[in-house]
Amino acid sequence: MNEQNEGKPFYKRNWFWIMILSIFIIVSATTYIANFSFYQGKADSTVVSQKKTKKTVADLSLSDKYNELKTGKTGYSKKEVIQLLGEPTSIQQIDDTSQVASLIWDKMDNGKSIVIQVTFEKGKASAKSIRGLDIDRKRLLTKKDYNKLQNGDNYNRVLNVLGDPDDYSDTNGIKTLIYESDLSEADPTYDATIKIEIANDKVISLEQQNLK
Repeated sequence: MNEQNEGKPFYKRNWFWIMILSIFIIVSATTYIANFSFYQGKADSTVVSQKKTKKTVADLSLSDKYNELKTGKTGYSKKEVIQLLGEPTSIQQIDDTSQVASLIWDKMDNGKSIVIQVTFEKGKASAKSIRGLDIDRKRLLTKKDYNKLQNGDNYNRVLNVLGDPDDYSDTNGIKTLIYESDLSEADPTYDATIKIEIANDKVISLEQQNLK
């Protein structure tokens, strides 16, 4: 019997096919486990990502929601804006023939009354403004700060130098930022402001009044 086995080619021997079957089972099991782990990991990361997104949207402040709101060619619809800001406080129908209307939100945010106005043309947001932010700056606005800016600076550069504006609007692609110096709170006769206009993410106009 042993002599017969020794005379057989290796591929006709039982131990060869047992080894092949064992390798096949091991490879199949390893592939299954790897694929299961990969897709399970992808599913878990998707769930975590969705939770983070939902949490981020829920935690947006009024000014953040305002910044999320798009105007112009890619402007939000009334439905999208209401989903973002809630039901408006009032609606002003400006022109029935061209379907122009302004929706106004008067909301409290950290004890401050903030007014957001969005103008719609043919169902899409074409302009927006926000007033009453009353930014509490760590330092006063000065002419030195103002002189750091020039035409051509981008929006982020303005925010880095001056911080968030007290009021700003966006009409036909032009952002208008209004800064009011906190000195006016200490001295009502001191009315110092900065007005900046931005188009295509570039400063196109700079104005200041009574800065020291």
